[in-house]
Amino acid sequence: MKRPTTLHRMLSLLVLAALAFAPLRAGAWGEKGHEIINDLAAANLPSELPAFARTRAARWELRYLGPEMDRLKGSGRSWDADRDPGHYLDIGDDGKIAGVVSLAQLPASMSAYEVALLAAHTTPYRVGYLPYSIADGWEQLRTDFALWRVLHYEAAHAPQASARASFAEEARLRATLTLRDIGVWGHFVADGSQPLHVTTHFNGWGSGPNPEHFPALRGIHAQFESTFVDRFMNLSAVQRDIPAYVALDPQHRISQARLLSLIARYLRGTNAAVVPLYRIAAAGGFTSGSTQARAFTATQLARGATMLRNLIAYAWEDSLNERVGYPAVAVRAVLAGRAIYGP
Repeated sequence: MKRPTTLHRMLSLLVLAALAFAPLRAGAWGEKGHEIINDLAAANLPSELPAFARTRAARWELRYLGPEMDRLKGSGRSWDADRDPGHYLDIGDDGKIAGVVSLAQLPASMSAYEVALLAAHTTPYRVGYLPYSIADGWEQLRTDFALWRVLHYEAAHAPQASARASFAEEARLRATLTLRDIGVWGHFVADGSQPLHVTTHFNGWGSGPNPEHFPALRGIHAQFESTFVDRFMNLSAVQRDIPAYVALDPQHRISQARLLSLIARYLRGTNAAVVPLYRIAAAGGFTSGSTQARAFTATQLARGATMLRNLIAYAWEDSLNERVGYPAVAVRAVLAGRAIYGP
């Protein structure tokens, strides 16, 4: 095992210090908001996805799993300290994280992001790492789908009946795991559509410049994402704002840079809704249930459901370009009968 470098030791000390003084964060969207987003993402999946992901039972499971990562909060000191910052991203008024990382140029990995934040004497555990929660889960889902593709194929084409039966059972288990991975990961994609989870103004405007003179609005986080959503939002109100799916070209692999660009654009759009949210809150819209407040919230929930639907479908399409197994074989080669998956 490599000995830790001086840089890694410095980062470790910064992590410990950051955790000691990190502010408490509420969960993005309440239970109902997460259920709506996962439910509508499942309901709007394109027909090209495998049947196991589009059944009524799958939709119910994905809906149930939407709030799972909030249900598990409080599991323990280590669990919470490691995972809670994965739900948010503190974007400043300058559009940057800690003044040093731009969404337009996200580092390629969580470790590179951590190193970049060192310049501002902070860590991902202080300012959040939501983009990487989304990216990591998407890459895992792409591999889930790739594995299911080859298992499903071998279940029909392996030369021996015993092998076909074994592959069929593995494909069934992989489908089960894939649904769980989608449902749990969907929580983070949904977090990315809640404006108060992509800003330093996450529960009241706070200190610093306040050009529109917003009132303190402490407690706005829970009022917006839970109290308001529970009372005024429903599936039909959100469904109206979800556009039809537009497929990508499956011949072109989704690179890491392209994935992070898609995520960054999504989060920038959510961050652009922070000031409008505070304007509505200052006018009492989230208390009275104004038409503007309802439309705004339905739009943000729909953005979350649309992004989740799209990323699931992109992962399915790009899984054709994956390699799986040891030694690795190309999914396309297996499906064309030019390679065999497994021992």
